[in-house]
Amino acid sequence: MAKAIFPQSTVAPGMGTRRIKRSIGEQAFSDFCRSASILTSACAGAVGWSVDIHDAEAAASPSVLLYVWDSDTGWTWLCSVPRQRFAATSIKASCERPAVVDAIRGKLGNVIYRAATGAGSDPADEAPWEQVLGSMLAAYAGTTQAWAAAARLSGGGHFIVSYYRKSGEAVGMLRPFALSGDTRGRDVLPVERLLDAVRSVQRMDRERHPEWFA
Repeated sequence: MAKAIFPQSTVAPGMGTRRIKRSIGEQAFSDFCRSASILTSACAGAVGWSVDIHDAEAAASPSVLLYVWDSDTGWTWLCSVPRQRFAATSIKASCERPAVVDAIRGKLGNVIYRAATGAGSDPADEAPWEQVLGSMLAAYAGTTQAWAAAARLSGGGHFIVSYYRKSGEAVGMLRPFALSGDTRGRDVLPVERLLDAVRSVQRMDRERHPEWFA
């Protein structure tokens, strides 16, 4: 059974639509996209995950599974990323200076907002929003205590980001946590299990940090 990892001080504020600095943005994103980085992606629906296979041959390879849940709309999404590519992107981001970290977090929040509200890809982006979101999740992971507490997810696992957003507001708070596990592309958390974990963390956050939800 997967073990939940809930380190303290893992919440990061969304920073709007600031452009990613060249040091992480262009190079990391380019490397990420060249590597068939997203094996599968899926949105949650009435019957569970509706999976889009991006690389069927590699879909069962060792991977890290990345998930997003938007509190305002309930939009829920996942992607599967090869462990080596996830490690390269997250480790690079972990060494970036604070301004770049802020830019990564801001871009991630913006992509989640656009995807969750149906706005689609940012016209300024040269790739589909799925690729941008996958790369930003991998980079963002490396800036969090959740990633460090989960041994950088070097053995696989589930990295989950809740986007706490007030109704109608574009900017919110990124709340990461991790579930350990030896994951391959097919070892996806069932939707209800994922949502149970998200709700459990949200209840804990409401008790400990009511100001986040005021």
